[in-house]
This record gives sequence, structure tokens and C-alpha cells, in this order.
Amino acid sequence: MWINVILRKMTIFPKLLLTFLVAIVPLFFVSLQMNRMGAESVRKEILTSMESRVHSNMKSLEAEMERIIRLHQQYLVDDDLAKLSTISSILPYYEVMLMQQRVQDKLWTLKNSNLFISEAKAYIPLIGKTLLSLTDEEGMTIDEVAELQDLSRKQVSPIVYWEGKLLINSIYPNPSYSTKPPIYILQSEMDQRGLQTFLGHMINSDGEGSLLINENQKWALLNDPYDPAVDHVKEFVKSKSSEESFGQGTVKINNRDYYVTFERSQLLNMDLVIYVPEEQILGPLNKYRTWFWILSGLSLAVVIAFSYWIFRLIHSPLHKMVRAFRRVEKGELSLSIAHQNDDEFQYLYGQFNSMVSKLRLSIQEVYESRIMAQQSELKQLQSQINPHFLYNTYFMVHRMADAHDVDNVVRATKYLGEYFLYITRNSNDEASLMDEWNHTIAYIEIQQMRFHNRIEARITDFLQKNHSVCIPRLILQPLVENAYQHGLKSKMAGGIISMSMSQQKDGVTVIEVEDNGDELSDEELLQIQRKLASEWNRSIEKTGILNVHMRMRLKFGDAFGLIVSRSMLGGLKVQVKIPTTITN
Repeated sequence: MWINVILRKMTIFPKLLLTFLVAIVPLFFVSLQMNRMGAESVRKEILTSMESRVHSNMKSLEAEMERIIRLHQQYLVDDDLAKLSTISSILPYYEVMLMQQRVQDKLWTLKNSNLFISEAKAYIPLIGKTLLSLTDEEGMTIDEVAELQDLSRKQVSPIVYWEGKLLINSIYPNPSYSTKPPIYILQSEMDQRGLQTFLGHMINSDGEGSLLINENQKWALLNDPYDPAVDHVKEFVKSKSSEESFGQGTVKINNRDYYVTFERSQLLNMDLVIYVPEEQILGPLNKYRTWFWILSGLSLAVVIAFSYWIFRLIHSPLHKMVRAFRRVEKGELSLSIAHQNDDEFQYLYGQFNSMVSKLRLSIQEVYESRIMAQQSELKQLQSQINPHFLYNTYFMVHRMADAHDVDNVVRATKYLGEYFLYITRNSNDEASLMDEWNHTIAYIEIQQMRFHNRIEARITDFLQKNHSVCIPRLILQPLVENAYQHGLKSKMAGGIISMSMSQQKDGVTVIEVEDNGDELSDEELLQIQRKLASEWNRSIEKTGILNVHMRMRLKFGDAFGLIVSRSMLGGLKVQVKIPTTITN
């Protein structure tokens, strides 16, 4: 009874802690006893398993090699091979070709009869060729034949290592009993990748390794050529007596103990080896770490069940809500989530759905408001064209008419008409770059009638490839107007205003307006650059250069707009960058 009272007064954390202690402490003491009893048993079982694996795989390898050797012996007395090697020079060409084809068919059979053969060859000196399973190649050189004969006399294994290849050679007549040149050489090249795959199939887990060694011929095949333990394992096998056909032992490598098991084949004169790190065998049973793994295995079911229960009650709904929030972060505002149980999460899900709905409406309202504000601002910026130019032009026309200068009156009224026609065309906020360019030239022509004796205008040709590019209206004229009103206002003679157009490699069109005025100081230039680089501020009056800069950024984005610098002429230089891929 008193236990129930104590449990009811305890919070959740002590209850969970007590539950785990009740489950773990008994298992902890059980693991101590199991470790003492099981460590030796496990080690013996693993070593026995390694011995069994090495033995069975060695027998399998010997069986495959014996089958290849028997096929070699069978083909050595083949009638087609014998005739092709002795009397082909006196036989008809067609019959020789048939015999070659039959020999190649047998080589193909030899190649495909064993997974460890990559190619089968027959070198026949009489025809000067080496026949392969599907084709033929040039015959062997005298030095190569002599080297193979020498290897055949010395070899104690049917497999020889020659020029980086593992070969089974059958030479007729046998060089061990005859010094005559060979009539033919039958050769099977071992598939080293296939042998490495065979070695890889011998291991059961990461950390294990296997290799095939022939110490007499100084070659080895490894399942992992980069394993640092290989050299130590080879030295261990080499240290064992050559009379031992089987052996096991321990090798210490970089403070790690390895169990090594090998078997020596008398037929192949090579060793098949498996080595395993000690922690791979006794890992679950080493000291206190072994007790932990045993305890973890026994308590795993309790932990999984408890974790699953927590997951179903709390984690799963929270995870679902987190995924929903992430989708909202990516801009997906049309989703709705539901909860099956009538609990606190159902309320949270409902509030989440309501929040997303309100957020969607708010964003829509803000978006529409921003679009309207941008359109309104464009209208406002576009309307701020200096009217003094028009007044001065009218007085200029009046003076020319009073002086009966009919030709200039005609020119002035023509350009003035084009000017009025362009700035009063309010049906569209945008115009083609060609129209804007022509409008600015009309403005310059009118100004040149006023200042022809003071200012020289230099204008390059319009690039016709830009005729379909659309920009905000009245972009270029304010820049030219700024040059006349500010840069050249004190120039009584020798003034220059330049307007040019060029094309950059990235497809951007650049229009430059510059003058040779003397009024611009370095401080004023720096102030203009700072205004253009600063964030938009609605409290600043947007006229002139800033007007154009704001409108260009509204149209094309922050990457575009105006760049101002000191002109090579001495005055102000304004660059307008226009993306020529934007068309109307």
C-alpha cells in the first residue's frame, strides 16, 4: 500500500528512471556471469568456423584448378591441335581454317568452363599465331617462349606468375624432358578479379580479410589491397613450417590482435588465409563493454517498446506538425493537417490550419498592396519631368520666328512635336529602347539649337539588335538634361556632351552619358554614388539621376540601375545597364 502512495507522489522522470533501473540492474549482474561462461565458448566456435571456411573454400579452389588441368591434358592430345601444329603447312587453306575454328571453339569451351579463367590461348609456332577463344593475335617471341619453358622446368605449382599474370601453361613437348622448341603452347590466364571476388565471398563481415599467397613465386591476391594488416599476416604465414598444411595463430598489428587461419594446398603450392580482428570475434564479450552489449540486447525490447509508445503519443504528431511548418516555410500555404485523436494535438492542428489560412490572406493582401504601390510610384516618378525645358524652348521658337528664321523654326517645332508626342503618350508605362533613344536625340537637337555655340553633342549610332528591348519611359532624357543643367551650365564654350551605346559579352546593353563639365567635385561625386547605393527612402525626392535609378531597379531588379563615375572628359559619366533579353 505504501509503495502505491509513493509512486502516486512521484513525477514522471523518477518513474522512468526507476523503470529502467528495475530492467537493467538484474541484467547487468547476469551479464557478468554470462561473460565468464561464454567468452571461451564463442572464441572456440569462431575459430572452428574460420577453419571450416578456409578448408571448404580451399577444396573448392583445388577442384576448379584440377578441372582446368584435366582439360589442358585432354586438349594436349587433341587431333586438330596436333595437325595444326605439325602438318598445317601442307594442308589446304580451307581445311587449316576449319581446324583453327575448331581449336578456337575448344578454347572458348575451356574459357567458359571455369569462373576463374579470363582467357584461353594456344600458341602454334608453325602458323605463327596465338589463337584465342574468339580471335587470334601475333605469336610469341623467342624470348617469351624460352622464358615460359624455363618457368615450366622450375615450377612446382600448376599456376605460374609471369609478367603480372597468373597462368596455367601446357607446353608440348614438356620442357622438363625435352630441349626441343615447343610444337604448341596451351595457356589459360587466370581471372585475378574473379579470384579476388572468390576471396571476398569468404569473409562474412567488415573487418575480416582473406588472401591467396604463393611465397615461392612471390605473388599474392587480396580481397582488400589497402588493408594495412596484410603484410603482417603474410609474414605470419611465411614463418610457419612448409610441412604444415594447416595453422592458426594470433598476430598483433598496431595494438590490435588478429586471429589468423590458413591452409596450404599441396596441389597448388599456395596458402589460403582468413584473418579476423579479435574485437570482431570477442567484441560483445570484452570487459565492461561486453556487459553493455549483452545488457543492451536483453533490454532492447523494453527500450523499443517504450520508445514506440512515446513516439505514437507525442513524437509522431509533433513530427507531422514540424513537416507542415517546413512546407509553410517553402511557401506552400494551401495545406491542411488533421489529427485523428480528440486530444491537445487536435486543438493545435486546428489552430495551425487557421494560422495558415490567415497567413495566406495576409500575404495576398500585402502582395497586391505592393504591386499597387509600385505602379503608383512609377506614375509619380514618370511625371517628374522638368517643365523649364519646355518654357525655354517656346521662348527660343518665339525668338526664331521673330527673326524670321523659318528653317530653324521648322526644325524646332518638328523636334518639339516629337518630344510632346512621346512624353504625353500615357497608355503604356514602357517604351522600346529605340523610341527612347530617338526621343532623347530629339531633346538633344532642341538643346543644340539653344547652345550650338557653347556645347558640342557626340552621339553614336543606335544598335539595331536592341530595337525590341523595352524599358521604362523617360530614362535617357533626364540623364542628358542633368548634363546640360548641371555639368555644362558654366561652360561658355568648348562644352561636350556624349551619348553612346555598346554591347557587353553577357548580352547586357550599356548606354553611357558623359560631359566635360568643371562643376563636379570629388565630394559631390561620392555623395551621388552613396545615394544610388543606399536603400530606397521614400522621404528623398526622386528626381533626376535618382529618379532613373529607382525606376530601373523597380523594372529590372537590384542588379541593374545606374553607375556613376568620373568621365575621361573630366565631368560626370553615367552608365545605364539594360538586360537585352527583356522584351515586350
